[in-house]
Amino acid sequence: MADRVRSGQAMDADHLGWVRNSMMIDQEFLESVRHRFSLIVAGFGSFSIFEELTVGERAGSELPNTFALIVTAIGVIVILLAMIHDRKMTSFIDEDEFGTGPAPKLPEENRPLYLASAAIVIGIVSFVAPLLLSS
Repeated sequence: MADRVRSGQAMDADHLGWVRNSMMIDQEFLESVRHRFSLIVAGFGSFSIFEELTVGERAGSELPNTFALIVTAIGVIVILLAMIHDRKMTSFIDEDEFGTGPAPKLPEENRPLYLASAAIVIGIVSFVAPLLLSS
């Protein structure tokens, strides 16, 4: 019986390392999404500021609109790349810990992906809005 308790504790310690690694990957992913979301905000914010400054003028510079679109697109693309990286890293540690067997589900495991998806939707809207408003 003592052997079972000891082996169970060792197994729990191994899985605790896996949980810590999973949480670190999620934390890194959320930081990445926050930084890339700031690009989206900067792009749309710069468009809004320069659009407000050029109201009533006939010819406004295309440079602020181009900057806004490029920065917003970069933010969305890099969030997508971060999502791909997060899934690959999660699969890597799951496979390392559990082999080909199923990995246990963690509470709120998909929350970072939901937040990243929301950031992408906001980024796409922020990309399309300047296109529609400037024409």
